[in-house]
Amino acid sequence: MKKKTTQFNRSVHLLKSMIIASDFRPGDRLREEELMETLQLGRTPLREALLLLQGEGLIERRHGWYVSETSPKDLPKIYEARGMAEGALGALASRNATPGLLDRLEELCDEMDRWPGITRAELNRLNSEFHGTIAEAADNPYIHDFWQKAQFYHWQLRAPIMFSDDQIRAANREHREIVAAMRSKDNTRAGFAARNHVESTRAIVLGALGLL
Repeated sequence: MKKKTTQFNRSVHLLKSMIIASDFRPGDRLREEELMETLQLGRTPLREALLLLQGEGLIERRHGWYVSETSPKDLPKIYEARGMAEGALGALASRNATPGLLDRLEELCDEMDRWPGITRAELNRLNSEFHGTIAEAADNPYIHDFWQKAQFYHWQLRAPIMFSDDQIRAANREHREIVAAMRSKDNTRAGFAARNHVESTRAIVLGALGLL
């Protein structure tokens, strides 16, 4: 029984990770036969996994299973959720961060400061690593899952917003403020800086989409 439970949990985690990583796009149909082969699950445990992810809002059922889609009108609430999650993660990471981790965060800031000498794809990769490193350092799987879901709902929209050079530089200054607060072990300041960073991004994106 324990082996089956472990296999089921791993399969749920894999399917969830594939959805969050956009291996399946918003609106894509999830075909049971293909998933059974990929996840090495029988039909009954697969449907149990799909029902679990439906309860989390990642997929929906309408004459088949589909990856959930987000409406632009949901963005204000999504950013509110991201701000709360990243603020909490920043505060917790400040408490747990090692000198080596802080050095890595500063290295990532240095690499992002090379903009516009790097591609947007590379900038996005560095930015994702920066925030993912903080999320991992927080060492709270429950808040981490909440943050991942908020990220999923945001990125699946793929809103065509191009940040200006000045906005990118300002965002990296905000990154450095987060790291400085973490290095000083000021949990409150780190949490505020992380949440303020999300608020700045929110203002840019919602403003560009006419949602403010």
